[in-house]
Amino acid sequence: MAARRSKVPPSSGEFVRQPMPAASGAPVGDRLLAQFARTLHEAGAPAQRLEGLVTACAERLGVRASVFSLPTWIHIAVDRGDGQRSVSIRVDPGSPKLAVLESTYAISDRFMSGALDARSALDALEKLEASLRRPPVGALVLGYALFSAGAARFLGGGVEEMLVAFPVGALVAFSLALARGRRERELLSEFGGALVATVAAALAVMFASWSGHAASLPIVSLAGLVTLLPGLSLATAMSELSTRHLACGSARLIGAISTLAVVGIGAALGQTLVQRAGIVPAESLAPEAAASGALDGLTAAALVAFAGGLALLFQSRPARAPVVLVACVIGWSAAQFGRSVVGVQFAPFVAALLVAGAAALYARWRREAALALLLPGLSFLLPGSIGFRGVQGVLASDTAGGIETTVSALTVAASIAAGILVANAIFPPKRHL
Repeated sequence: MAARRSKVPPSSGEFVRQPMPAASGAPVGDRLLAQFARTLHEAGAPAQRLEGLVTACAERLGVRASVFSLPTWIHIAVDRGDGQRSVSIRVDPGSPKLAVLESTYAISDRFMSGALDARSALDALEKLEASLRRPPVGALVLGYALFSAGAARFLGGGVEEMLVAFPVGALVAFSLALARGRRERELLSEFGGALVATVAAALAVMFASWSGHAASLPIVSLAGLVTLLPGLSLATAMSELSTRHLACGSARLIGAISTLAVVGIGAALGQTLVQRAGIVPAESLAPEAAASGALDGLTAAALVAFAGGLALLFQSRPARAPVVLVACVIGWSAAQFGRSVVGVQFAPFVAALLVAGAAALYARWRREAALALLLPGLSFLLPGSIGFRGVQGVLASDTAGGIETTVSALTVAASIAAGILVANAIFPPKRHL
């Protein structure tokens, strides 16, 4: 059985339907396993969770399956005792889609409990895939704008930075939307988005100063392009490496580092352009890491904006937005607690332990996917901005400092992975999502 290969692979941020052909003689169970794997991959599930769920479904079918997942390839070998059948699927790296993860979890749960047979489960997955569409441009723009506004606060900004970062995030999203549909343009979307974010931030800060409102250019710039940074990919890669998924973790880590370099070069080019145009003086785009401070009205508003942006970017159902908000509150609170108890060095480990523990308890209580709470909750801990500062240092000829900062980003990602592992050991998941 073989999956149909698309002439133009889907972009990493989109869910593009590529139906699995009903190959002659292919058992329904084999097609079900392949459909589960591909749907989970495109919805952003880590390798260990994808492989675990598909293997569990194979056991439910009474067969043995070997699953091998990479960011761009999935291979499944099924042994029914009379020979081995295999399927290979060419995919692009997936991005978080909470609605798809939750629906897939529900289908797998019903299949594992016997409420659905293989044919019904396959039909449900295909129906789920057929119902998915690209997010509207308006939702994409609003999501990026809200996320950037909220991120500005947690990067150390105030009201001015949040207001100025809002249109910058919207412009970045609009530039990404223009890249849709053409593979050549999509491959340059991070570079173009970083360039747009840097130039737009400089212009927005300049216009704000003319109106009597001073905003920090480094904070606004980083808040505008923070959605482009592969912080989640770095943390996922370290998590996969720590669970012995070495090939997938290594490939994802290299991809994240490449994305960091592309975003850094785009931002550096934008910085050079605005300096040559005389818009702003020479200034680093990356501010020093700042604690988000105590909870006040502005921070609460930033949490709501941040969670609203995440709900749109992670393609959550509108009814599930409160869950995303709760996850963000837990993540922010865990980060604050970690800093106050063990200091900045070990805060990511403690915070990830608390977030992953809360996600595991939520999954047991609600019988839903733990990733629905885990992914938004980890957003406050991700090391993307630290890695970006490292790339900026290298581009600014501060090689030693840049490498040191990049290593710090990897250390934070490893700490997050360790916290998740400890939480899973304390609260063993009853399901693989």
